[in-house]
Amino acid sequence: MSLNKEAININFSQGLDQKSDNKQVQVGKFLKLRNTVFNKGGKLQKRNGFAKLTQLPDTTYTGITTFNNNLTAIGPSISAYNAGSATWSTKGTIQPLSLKTLPIVKNSIHQTQCDAVVSSNNLVCTVYTEVNASSTSYKYVIADSLTGQNIIAPTAIPVASGTVTGSPRVFLVGNYFVIVFTNVITATSHLQYIAISTANPSVKTTAADIASAYISATTLSWDAVTVGTSLYVAYNTTSGGQAIKVTFLNATQIATGGSPASPVTFAAEKAEMVSMCVDTTSATPIIYATYWTTTGTLFKTLAVDTNLATILSATTISNALTLANLTTVAQNGILYTYYEIAQNYSYTAVASNYTASVTVTQAGSVGTPFVLARGVGLASKAFILNDVRYVLTAYQSPYQNTYFLLDASNSTSAAPKVISKLSYQNGGGYLTVGLPNVTIINDSAYIPYLFKDLIQAVNKNTNVAAGNQTAGVYSQLGISLATFTFNSDNLGSSEIANNLHITGGILWQYDGYLPVEHGFFLYPDSVVVSTATGSGSITAQDYYYQVCYEWSDNQGNLYRSAPSIPVKITTTTASSTNTINVPNLRLTYKISNPVKIVVYRWSTAQQVYYQVTSINSATLNDTTSDFIGISDSLADSTILGNNVLYTTGGVLENICAPATNITTIFDTRLWLLDAENPRTLWFSKPVIQATPVEMTDLQTIYIAPTSSAQTNTGDIKAMTAMDDKLVLFTRDAMYYINGTGPDITGSNNQYSQPIFISSTVGSINQNSLVLIPNGLMFQSDKGIWLLDRQLGTSYIGSPVEDFNSEVVSAKSIPGTNQVRFSLSDGTVLMYDYFYNQWGTFVNVPNISSCIYNDLHTFINSSGQVYQETPDQYLDGSRPVLISFQTAWYNLAGLQGYERFYYALLLGEYYTPFRLSVSFSYDYKDSTSQVVTVMPDNFAEAYGDEANWGSGPAWGGTSESNVFESRIFPQIQKCESFRITVEESYDRTYDVPAGQGLSLSGLTVIVGVKKGYRVQKASRSFG
Repeated sequence: MSLNKEAININFSQGLDQKSDNKQVQVGKFLKLRNTVFNKGGKLQKRNGFAKLTQLPDTTYTGITTFNNNLTAIGPSISAYNAGSATWSTKGTIQPLSLKTLPIVKNSIHQTQCDAVVSSNNLVCTVYTEVNASSTSYKYVIADSLTGQNIIAPTAIPVASGTVTGSPRVFLVGNYFVIVFTNVITATSHLQYIAISTANPSVKTTAADIASAYISATTLSWDAVTVGTSLYVAYNTTSGGQAIKVTFLNATQIATGGSPASPVTFAAEKAEMVSMCVDTTSATPIIYATYWTTTGTLFKTLAVDTNLATILSATTISNALTLANLTTVAQNGILYTYYEIAQNYSYTAVASNYTASVTVTQAGSVGTPFVLARGVGLASKAFILNDVRYVLTAYQSPYQNTYFLLDASNSTSAAPKVISKLSYQNGGGYLTVGLPNVTIINDSAYIPYLFKDLIQAVNKNTNVAAGNQTAGVYSQLGISLATFTFNSDNLGSSEIANNLHITGGILWQYDGYLPVEHGFFLYPDSVVVSTATGSGSITAQDYYYQVCYEWSDNQGNLYRSAPSIPVKITTTTASSTNTINVPNLRLTYKISNPVKIVVYRWSTAQQVYYQVTSINSATLNDTTSDFIGISDSLADSTILGNNVLYTTGGVLENICAPATNITTIFDTRLWLLDAENPRTLWFSKPVIQATPVEMTDLQTIYIAPTSSAQTNTGDIKAMTAMDDKLVLFTRDAMYYINGTGPDITGSNNQYSQPIFISSTVGSINQNSLVLIPNGLMFQSDKGIWLLDRQLGTSYIGSPVEDFNSEVVSAKSIPGTNQVRFSLSDGTVLMYDYFYNQWGTFVNVPNISSCIYNDLHTFINSSGQVYQETPDQYLDGSRPVLISFQTAWYNLAGLQGYERFYYALLLGEYYTPFRLSVSFSYDYKDSTSQVVTVMPDNFAEAYGDEANWGSGPAWGGTSESNVFESRIFPQIQKCESFRITVEESYDRTYDVPAGQGLSLSGLTVIVGVKKGYRVQKASRSFG
C-alpha cells in the first residue's frame, strides 16, 4: 500500500523535558540536550568554552568568590589571584568547620560534670553528676544524637550506699557503652563498670569491679581508653602498696560483666590525675598512661603494648608543676601532653588559668614545654582528626564563661588558633572533676559540655552613679552535645564594609591582608583600678573607668569591643595617679596588626567617658602576657575633647558574633544564622561609609518553629534577600521579613515579625539560591522551584527533574538570560529565563563558582580554576561538543504503525565538524544505526583523498555557510523512533576545535499506516 509522505518540521525551541514519561514527551522537546544555549529562538548554538587559569596551590580549596572584584579562593587557607602575573598568593589560613548543638539534659537540678560518647547507630550515652540540696548522684541518659529524642530516661548509676566520689565516665567499646565509676563499699573505693548494649539500650550488665581497692580523687585518679574491642584502664591503687596499675577488659568480659585481666604494676607512686591515650599510627598500638601526683609534684608518663608489656618505663616530664587538669594524645611515636595550670591575676583573686603543652618521644625524650594559650583551661580530652590535634578549652570569668576549640598543633603561644567559639557567656567554666571524652565519626567530633542558663543579666549601661556592678546570676541547668564537622564544603561568604565575611566555627573576616576573627572573642573583664597619691594630676573625686579593645583593618575600618564593666575608684588627694589593670586579649588572630587597649574615664566633674590612653602612642595588646597595667595621671581638662566612648548616648555595644553556617546581606546589614540556635537570626548595625560590620547580641530575631503553621517547620536552613524582603527557608516552609531595621541605639526598629509564605516547599541548600527577573530560584527536596515576586511558588525545574544531585553553586550570568546550577555530580544545568528552556553543560565539573570580570568562573575538586571565554570553544584543552536526543516520535499514536523515510537537518556551518547521527526504535534504548555526517564545507586535509583531486577544492566550495543534510535510516517500519545527534572531534584532521555549527531545525519524513502494530504471539495473552 502506498503511503503519503508527510514532513514533520521540528524547531528547537522547547528545551529539555524529563518530567514527562519519555515515551510521551512532546515533539520538539529533548530527552538530552548538551552544551547548547538559546541565544536565538528556535536555534541551538554552542556554548562558550572555559579556559584554564593558573591552578591553585593545592586541592583543599572548597569555595571561590570575589573580594573587591579580585578572584579569591577559600578553603583551609585564603588565596588571592593576581591577574597581571597570573599567580595565586596565599593570604593566611582559616579552618572550614560547621557547628551544631543538641540539648541532652535540661532540668531544675545542677549538673557539675558530664561525659558522653556517640555510637555508630547514632545513640549518645551521657553520664553526669547531679547535685541538689540534699544529695549527689551519678546518672546516665541515652538519646538519639541527631534529634535529641530520649531513648533511656535519666537513670541512676548503682552505687552501694549513695556515697558519690569522683566522676563517672563512659566509653564506647564494640557494641557497648561502658560506664566506669567509683562505688564506695564499706568505706573502700571500688572502681566499677556497667555495660549497656548499643543495639538494645535497655539491656545492661550488673556492676562489676575493675579494681576492688583504689584511691579515688575528685581530679580523677584513673582513666581509660578504647583500643580495638578492649578497654584499657590505668588507676591509682592501694592494693599491695600505693602504685599505678593497668588492666584491660576485652569484648567477652564486657558483654558478660566479667572481671578484667590481671593488673600490672608500673609505678610505685600515688596518682591524683591520670590521662590515657593510644598511638594507632605505630605498627602495633602503643598505650600511654600519663599521671601527676602532689607528692613531689611529679608529672610522668609510661607506655605499654596491648599485652601490657612495657614500651616506656615511668619517665619524668616535670617535677615542679602543679596541674589543674591533664589530657594527652599520641601520634607517630610522639606523646603530646596538654596540661592546665591554675593561677589568678596578680592584682585580683579572679582565676586566669592557662594551658601548656610538652612532648615525649616513644624513647622517653622530653621536649621543651610551651604555653599553648593563656587565659583558658582544658574542657575536653585532646583528639586527632585528619592528622591535626585539637582540644576544647574553657574561658572563665564573672561575665564571659565561654568554650574555645583550639588547633592544638600550634607550637607557639604568640598566636593561639581558635577555630570555634561555643556557648558565649553560658559556658561551664574551668572543669575540676575530669574532662569529657571526644567521639570521632568521619569528619565530625562530638563533645559534651556544661551549659549555664542566664537567670538575671547584668545591665552594663546602668547609671555609673548607682555603684559598683555585680556579676549576673546563673543557674547551671543542662548538658548539651556539640558537633564540630571539619573540612566542611559549605563555606559561605558575604562581602560588605570592604571585608569578606566567611562562615565557620567563628565568623571570619578577610580584609585583603589576612583572615582574622570578626570583632573580638571577648571584651575586657576583671578590670581593676588602684590609686597612688603624691604624683599626677588627678584630683579628689569619684572616677569610673571602662576599657575597650580596638583594632583597624586593612581598609581603615575601626572595630571596638564591648566596653568593660564600669569600675569605680575614689581619689582623696589632689595629685594622684590611677593604675588600670586590664587583661590582655590572649585569644586573637590579630597579631601582626595588633589590637589596641583603650581606656576611657568618667568623673563627677566631667560626666562623659573620654579616652585617657594615648592616641599617638597606643597601648598594644600582648597575647603572651596575662594583663597590662596602664597609668592615668591626666587632669580632666587635659582629656577634654579626646575620643568619646562609642556607647555614649545609648549606642549598642558590640559583641562577637556566634558561630554561623549561613550569612547574607539585607537592608545594608550583615545577617547570620546562629549555629547554636538555628532559628535565631543576628543582624548587624547599619553599615555606613568607613564603618565595619558591628554585631550585637541585642539585635536578634527568633523564628518560632510553628509560626503561622500547624506543625513544626524545623530550623532555618537558607536565607537571602529579594527586593525589600529577607526570605527564610526551612526544609518544608518559607517566611519573609521586611521593613527597615533599628538605628545604632536599637531604636526605631521597623522589621516585621516573620511572615509565613508557604509550607508546600522549602530549601536546605543556601548554595542554590539565585535571583532572576521573575523572582528567586531555589533547590528543594522536590527539585528546583521559583518564588516569584508576588510570593507565589511554581515548579520551574520540572524539565530537569532527573538531575536531582545537590546544587553546589547557582549563578546568574551577566550579559545573558541564563542561570547556571552546578551539581555535585559534575553536571551544570542551564536555564534560560527568557525562553523558559533548560539544557545541560557537560565536561565542566565544579565544586564552586562565582562571577569574575563578568564571566562565569569556577574551581573543581583538583584545585583547577576555569573561566568562561567568549567565542572560544575549548574547556581547557577539551573541545566543546554539542549533542541532543529527541523525544520518541510516535506520529501514528503511542502504539501505532509508521514508516520513517529519512531525516533532514538544517543549520549553519562555522568551522569544520563531524556529526554522528544514531537511530533507536520501538522505545528501546539500544542504538540500531549510526551515520557519520560531514558538511560540504569540511575539506579534508590537503592531499588526503584516495585519488588526488577527487575531493572538493582545497578550502571548500560552499558559497554560503548553510548546513543541510539528509540521513536515511536502515529501518523504516516501526512503532516509534528516536534520533540522537552528537558532534564528534577527530584529531586526525588536524583542525582546531571551534564553533562548529548551529542547528535551526529537524524535519522527519514519515508515512502513517492504519491500525496498530501487530504483536508477537509470545506477547499476546488471554
